[in-house]
Amino acid sequence: MRITLLSFSFFFLFLSAFTGYGQGRCSIGGGGFTINTTAGCAPLYVEFKSTVPNATFVGYDLNYTGGEPNLSTNRTSITYQSAAKGTLLQYGVTNTGAEFSHCEKITIYESRRVNMQYASCGGGKIVMTLTDDDVLKAYDQVEINWGDGEPPVYWKKGDALTFEHNYASVTSSPTLSITGLYDGGKPCAKGLTAPTTIKFERAQLNEIQVSAVEMRIDGTIRLTYKGVAGIPTNIQYSTDGSTYVTSGKRSSGGTQPYDIKGTNPAQSYKVRLSSEDLCAGSTETQPISTMTMTGTSTDGTNTLKWNQYPDASAFDGYDLLRDGVVIKSFSGITETTYADSDVECGSFAEYQIVAKLKTATSMSAPVPLKVETGSAKPLSGGSVSVLDKSSVAIKASVPGAGPNTSFELTIERAEAGSTLFKKIITLYNQNDYIDNAAKTDELSYCYRMSYENSCDQKVPASEPICTILLTKKLTTLNWTGDNPILGGFEDYTVVQTGSGGASEDIPVQKNTSYTVKLNNQSALEYNFLVRAVSQDGSFESLSNIVNYRRSAGVFVPDAFTPNGDGYNDILEAKSEQLQSFNMSVMNRWGVVVFHSDDIAKGWDGTFEGTNAPVGYYYYKMTFVDDINQTVEKSGTFMLLR
Repeated sequence: MRITLLSFSFFFLFLSAFTGYGQGRCSIGGGGFTINTTAGCAPLYVEFKSTVPNATFVGYDLNYTGGEPNLSTNRTSITYQSAAKGTLLQYGVTNTGAEFSHCEKITIYESRRVNMQYASCGGGKIVMTLTDDDVLKAYDQVEINWGDGEPPVYWKKGDALTFEHNYASVTSSPTLSITGLYDGGKPCAKGLTAPTTIKFERAQLNEIQVSAVEMRIDGTIRLTYKGVAGIPTNIQYSTDGSTYVTSGKRSSGGTQPYDIKGTNPAQSYKVRLSSEDLCAGSTETQPISTMTMTGTSTDGTNTLKWNQYPDASAFDGYDLLRDGVVIKSFSGITETTYADSDVECGSFAEYQIVAKLKTATSMSAPVPLKVETGSAKPLSGGSVSVLDKSSVAIKASVPGAGPNTSFELTIERAEAGSTLFKKIITLYNQNDYIDNAAKTDELSYCYRMSYENSCDQKVPASEPICTILLTKKLTTLNWTGDNPILGGFEDYTVVQTGSGGASEDIPVQKNTSYTVKLNNQSALEYNFLVRAVSQDGSFESLSNIVNYRRSAGVFVPDAFTPNGDGYNDILEAKSEQLQSFNMSVMNRWGVVVFHSDDIAKGWDGTFEGTNAPVGYYYYKMTFVDDINQTVEKSGTFMLLR
């Protein structure tokens, strides 16, 4: 390579100038370059380009620290891989021999993943610890996302490095994500995210749960819970929710009861289970609070009050029980009172309140109340319903009736249309009865009911309620319209059941008749009944059953004996469902000896006032059936004497 004298002289001058300014190269000035960025997350790509005209030499020190620069020529970019702070120096000489320089401060922020360790303690509990190293120190804060839908938590400089978290479900492996963050306004927002798949050890701890808590009247708290064999579990209770006393310790598995004795049934307690975990600590179940209740009886009304359940996040509702039966449910957590007026003087009842929780129930001790005052109330409901051809079911709703109530119920009966009621029975502590002395296909029966409570208070007889009597005439169904349900009902429903078992409910409002609607595709036979239901759905009344055959035929016997013995003396055509009918009887010579257009009128075996001779006769008939088909039928029969 050839080097001219001029070129050699320039290089000598440049080298002399470079060595003559060993310090403070940034202060020379006169230089300049464009740059895409001066700060950001590592790795940081920096691109630069000189803007100095007539430069004969340009060099760059990519990490200038003062003193003699380490110049690189023909360089326009660099990628800084790790976090640091430094200076990018430009140094050069123009064609006149003048020196120039320019410097830019470069800041590269840490972006590596934050380091941590975790331990699975048992159940869904983990303990996670951030590693206190240079990476953690570089960030302003750290976001910890547990991966189970719970809100993230944040670590800031000076905070403790250890965190605990309880996963509600251990059936899957969530991903724990940790990300280093910088405060707002910095050119690097966050570093890389460190994902970790959580694996649960001793997951059975999550199975240890309380399913029911019951406070008993003697001050015993009965817990029903599920344990896991081999895992020591403490049964604990507290009066203030902060200090817990261990009542006992078990390591058995399966569903089992446990009694905490010696508590006050008028005081609310919190109970929980505490199981030893793998982190030299314990895993506690969500505390369940016991329920308390008080009650008073005044003027025939029992007033109940109970404590509000303290944990709204676990609450689903209350059930109020009277003698073990739910009489009222509440959905609001603040609904804590109820006045029970459905009681009777002299009645005794035990009440309990049950808090329904998302994973368990909590029941109060029973509160016994006896009603000492108040007037007798009328029957609150009742019905009569046909069971079969000879039986009627009678039901009554006696106010305050229950296992601890004493009363006498008297039932009277009269045939429909009659005002003469006769007592048929007096029941003791029983509110239903079956009357087996009825003819339900022939008559409607009306009943009245009255009762006497244990305070010797008598209630007058109720309004009559009457069975529904269903009849048919050709294709029309008719039924009685007397009230079958005490307190009234909404409307009637005709229930049509085909011979194949298919059933159809036909609403007919308050009408007392219905025309059967059939065609050639209908089933050959149907049963019909009428149903009425009380407005609140508590009582039902059914009529007797009427059978209906579609396209019914006409039966004519093959012989009859008009000899005056009272048996088989009349030749009768029989059918139930005809719209019109006529029949003629002819002798062997074709002479008409009898004619009728009334199926109820038969032949007595005479012709023109004398007995017709013994022998064969021929008949011919025409009739219109229930679906308006005209049918012709003929045949022979024998007249015998």
